[in-house]
Amino acid sequence: MATNYDSLHYYLQEMGRYPLLSHEEEIELARQAKAGSLRAKQRMIECNLRLVVSIAKKHQNRGLPLLDLIQEGSIGLSTAVDKFEIAQGCRFSTYAYWWIRQGITAALRAKSRPIYLPQYQWEMINKIKKHYRELNQKLGREPSLSELSESTEIKPKTINLTLQLFQKISSLDQPVGPEQKDSLLDLLPGDNQPTLYMESLQRDEQLFHVMAHLDERERLVLSQRYGLEDDQPKSMREIGEQIGLSHEGIRLILKKIMKKLERYAESA
Repeated sequence: MATNYDSLHYYLQEMGRYPLLSHEEEIELARQAKAGSLRAKQRMIECNLRLVVSIAKKHQNRGLPLLDLIQEGSIGLSTAVDKFEIAQGCRFSTYAYWWIRQGITAALRAKSRPIYLPQYQWEMINKIKKHYRELNQKLGREPSLSELSESTEIKPKTINLTLQLFQKISSLDQPVGPEQKDSLLDLLPGDNQPTLYMESLQRDEQLFHVMAHLDERERLVLSQRYGLEDDQPKSMREIGEQIGLSHEGIRLILKKIMKKLERYAESA
């Protein structure tokens, strides 16, 4: 315990030595890091450690010590430096936030108890599963995504985005409901599971890119609706009460966000 405390104290002390970067410094370091400068990459990491600690503190008391959360978040921060593109036009801290959070929540999912989906989201997943099973029996083979889309009357991109967003609060290999044995992976064609799983990771990265281009209120609404920050999805009414908007106002914001996500999926 004392060792962990000493390590955390030392880490926080070291963090205070590094000043925040100006926008101009950030751009120049990002260019150098992209060109292969390890020193520039290290500087970007060191000057954004405060952000890692800030996010890690929001996830305390959920199964992992703060120092472990910081270490996992730092790995996400390093990934963000590698993948950051200046041409996106957003601040690095905005982009890095989602990679840091992903690193922390992935560690919590791996080492803590499973987090299950709300009932209304199980219903959507179970609808997809029901039509998948029926088509499989009718066709004598595993249905394609387009066939599943036609049967469920859900757009292919929406099915993909829905499963990707659900992945934030339920691991792919966890049951989709309290009385269910099938996992999200069970919904995918057997021979194509590795490919489709890699595609889900690619969509995960795309979501981070899209989030960087949402305004502050849109990011807040999407994060709270799907529990992207704290793995605790909120109803539209709860979100509306928090930010002073009606249920309909939140619904319209979510509709606008989903259109942005679909446009990004089409252009990616």
